[in-house]
Amino acid sequence: MDNQTVRIDNETYFKLVVQELEAGNEVRIPVIGRSMEPFLRERDEVLLQTAKIADITVGDIVLARWKQRYVLHRVVRKKADGLWLVGDNNLAQIEKIAATDLVAVLFEARRGGKLLPVSSTFNKNLGMLWYHLRFPRRVVVAVKRRLLKAPTDYK
Repeated sequence: MDNQTVRIDNETYFKLVVQELEAGNEVRIPVIGRSMEPFLRERDEVLLQTAKIADITVGDIVLARWKQRYVLHRVVRKKADGLWLVGDNNLAQIEKIAATDLVAVLFEARRGGKLLPVSSTFNKNLGMLWYHLRFPRRVVVAVKRRLLKAPTDYK
C-alpha cells in the first residue's frame, strides 16, 4: 500500500478532532503556525483531552473555537462564563471566548519525540511571565524594526 497524504480543510479536520474528544479519546495534533512560540513551535505535537472550564487554570494551553476558527492558545484570564486567551507570540490580540467554546486542554507536548514540560506549574508560570512582558517585548520589536529600516550609508 502506498503511503499517501490526504489534505482536508480545517473545519472538517477539527470536526473529527472534536468527535474523537467527545467520544472520550485523547487526540494528538500537530502545531501549525508560530502563534505559540517560543513555548510551542511548528511541527511540535500536542496531546489534548476534554476539559470543563472548572478544570482550567490560568497558564493552561487550550484548544478553543474563536471567530469561526480554532486556536491553541494560553489562558491568561478566567471568569465563570469564559476565558481570555493569547498566543505566546502575540503582542496585542486577546481572544475572549465563552465557556461553551472551550474544546480541550493540552496535557502533553512533544518536539521530535522528546517530551516538553509545557503543562508543569513552572512552565505555566513562565508562560504567564512571558505574557506580562508583552509591552516591553513590543518596544523591543518596534526598535528592532526601525533599526532594520534605518539607512546604513552614513557619509
